[in-house]
Amino acid sequence: MLNRHHQISMETMTDYHLESFIRCPYRFYYQHVLSLHTSQMKWRQVVQQLINKIVLNYYLLPEREQTKLNILKLVDRYWENVNIKIFSSKLHYYNVLATTTDQLLQSLTTRKNNQPPLFLFEKINTYINELETQLSLTFDIVEWSTKTFTVKKYLLDADEEMIRLYNQLLVVFSKKAFGKIPESIEIITLVKGETYRYSPTVNDVEQGIQYLKYMKSLLLEPSEYIKTNSISECSECPFTEKCANNTSPNEDVLH
Repeated sequence: MLNRHHQISMETMTDYHLESFIRCPYRFYYQHVLSLHTSQMKWRQVVQQLINKIVLNYYLLPEREQTKLNILKLVDRYWENVNIKIFSSKLHYYNVLATTTDQLLQSLTTRKNNQPPLFLFEKINTYINELETQLSLTFDIVEWSTKTFTVKKYLLDADEEMIRLYNQLLVVFSKKAFGKIPESIEIITLVKGETYRYSPTVNDVEQGIQYLKYMKSLLLEPSEYIKTNSISECSECPFTEKCANNTSPNEDVLH
């Protein structure tokens, strides 16, 4: 009976869906299955897209032109058309702009590998036998390393649990698509300015597959959705009232 409400399946999951689900399955349901959108969701999506474009075009520059000045030029180019109204206030807009710009200047100009990336914002499609499903995931930056390769991803923000799940997904996709796991994974968050570095092991492959199975089961049965335990995520979520009322996604559909 509930299937008619589903607009998302494992096969149609995009990177944005994956990130939303990792942040909170409960919020994912309201946002992507019931299509309840808010300006609070909108600004995050817009800024993440801007970050991706800035990083992509920076890496496409010749090495001698990968400077702080050109980073600022890229920031100006992609931020000039942003509608300030999607933010909660002008102060919010300028805070996000200043913070993300500062962190991009720091992280991009301190990269140690001057060789061109192996992959640059490349969408990788791979079949996961354990799920009997074809999935896709975009690898932001993949560079050769001394042993295999390294993966780097830029996110607006993330907590430790989200970082852990992202690591597992990146390891699964790497193993299935390339036959090897990364030597290291680096995730840079631009709001708090934190960098998470992780050296994965083969155990992460199985843990990642188990998480994907869990995700698939929830997509099929929304009554099992749960909200996150992240205080930072809940503090900015527009659906906290539903959580406070102990309303399950299943009940919302039936009503």
